[in-house]
Amino acid sequence: MYIRNVLIENYRAFKKFEITLSRLSLIIGENEAGKTNLFDALSLPLNSSDINFNKKRLSVSDINREAVADFYQAVLDKKSDDDIKKLIPKVRVEIEFTDPKNPFEEHIIANWISAEGKDDSYKIRYDFRPRNEDDFIEAVHEALKDTKSIDETHWFNLPTEYYEYEIIQSNNGKKLGFSDLKYISVNSIDAERDDFSENSTQKSNGILTKMLVSSLTAKDKAKINSSYTTFFDAIESTETFGKIVQPEPEFKNFFDRLDKLECIPNLPNLKSILSNITLKSGESYLYQRGLGYRNLVYIFLLFEYFKLDKKVFNLCCIEEPEAHLSVNNLRFATDFIYKSTKKDDSGLQTIVSSHNPQVINKLKLSNVIVLSGAKAIHLSDTKSKLTNYLRKRPNFDVLKLLFSGRTILVEGTTEEMLINSILNSDDQNVYQVEVISIGQKGFKTFMDIWLQVNKSNEDKKLGVIRDRDDLIKDAKAKIDHEKYDTDNANIIVRTTEEYTLENDLVDAGDNLKSLRSIFGREGDDVEQMANYLISNKAESMLKICDAIFEKDKEKNIILPAHIQEVVDFITHD
Repeated sequence: MYIRNVLIENYRAFKKFEITLSRLSLIIGENEAGKTNLFDALSLPLNSSDINFNKKRLSVSDINREAVADFYQAVLDKKSDDDIKKLIPKVRVEIEFTDPKNPFEEHIIANWISAEGKDDSYKIRYDFRPRNEDDFIEAVHEALKDTKSIDETHWFNLPTEYYEYEIIQSNNGKKLGFSDLKYISVNSIDAERDDFSENSTQKSNGILTKMLVSSLTAKDKAKINSSYTTFFDAIESTETFGKIVQPEPEFKNFFDRLDKLECIPNLPNLKSILSNITLKSGESYLYQRGLGYRNLVYIFLLFEYFKLDKKVFNLCCIEEPEAHLSVNNLRFATDFIYKSTKKDDSGLQTIVSSHNPQVINKLKLSNVIVLSGAKAIHLSDTKSKLTNYLRKRPNFDVLKLLFSGRTILVEGTTEEMLINSILNSDDQNVYQVEVISIGQKGFKTFMDIWLQVNKSNEDKKLGVIRDRDDLIKDAKAKIDHEKYDTDNANIIVRTTEEYTLENDLVDAGDNLKSLRSIFGREGDDVEQMANYLISNKAESMLKICDAIFEKDKEKNIILPAHIQEVVDFITHD
């Protein structure tokens, strides 16, 4: 079984948010997109331990601020109690399970079955809301009685002391307790793990202890307890130990009224015994190894621990597996995660968040979910040929394409070098523009994927600069590409007037004169200079870029019109 759908309302940045998951989901998004909030929300209706189960009460900072403002505005507008009640900021996280694979899994979730949908689904939810709405509204009226406008209110004054939480079955509202969720567990490998296995805390002990306790048989546990008693007997036989409980001869009469004193083992629980075991790696303690290596071990240990108990459904959330890992160790870690999730283990579901293209490429684009605003955009919804296209280009940084605010796509490195040089030589402005060379003509594929995430985002712009290598055969492709320009306000597509960049560059303004000076080819005409640049593409462009930075008036270079139009569109609001 696995969690198929999650609905989140009024939790932190999520006013209303819905996401569909698979057995392996890779969450990407810009900073503050809500990746960590998603992981935290999942833990609210699920179980992590009997201790944490009773620590699910939220604070006012966990309630969506926009929802609080809407509620306050309704109170200030003196709307009816019924209207006000509809706007009470209630936190809800509903989780839908599906696809139980065996009788045990069916038993775990059988009572949560919902009649909705074409196939069986099983839903539970977490609610955090006022226990008595009338009392809560009365308290808010009292708090806002002298308030005249929403600007005078403060979200953090919401009286959450009137709130309580509960976890219920969605189908009938029946409350769920720890015992109802004991076979379901959510575990997180947090991004903030820099202090893992530090000398002062040796946090690996906690992980190792849990793994040992959960895997030991009853016979093994009895043997450990017996060995501990034998160990104590050896301590008790020491001379110093005897002096502690035996009085000196001259004071013996003082102790005649007391029963005989002797030391016995205050047998600790198994967890206390095993907590003194630490990890050795090679010839060193683990905490003496490098931070990146420790993080690699941390991922391996926790992931193995989460998979250990086959009688529990484990949702494993891994934040930024790339943290502190070298290229080789990251490849090793992502390969381990991917292969682990592909085993026939219906009791494990994995969600990974990342900012690293290598993780994305290894875990496959079809598993990627992009968090953008209030939307969860599944790249699996794109045509398979699009994701397969990018999978064939494992070194392409899809994150730059999706999340850069202003992006220009070009065919080759010469356009990339030229545009970056022009932008970086401008002392008056700082441009946050990402110029990406795609190395071929497949612009439609990249524009389709970019539009999935950014189509309605007015803050994002995409420019495409393409060559017209064949004036006849390329005519239809030019029309197809430029349709993206006419259909989308945040995309611009421009094509060279001549054969390729070098032809247009030589022909622009007084560039021929400047290029003659740069290359010492005073007798060249437009065609000769263009052919020279084409025959020495990278080396020639490097000299042109150096000349741009020199800012020598005799070597001044301007951009061809088709490129300048794209740059103007991208750099101006």
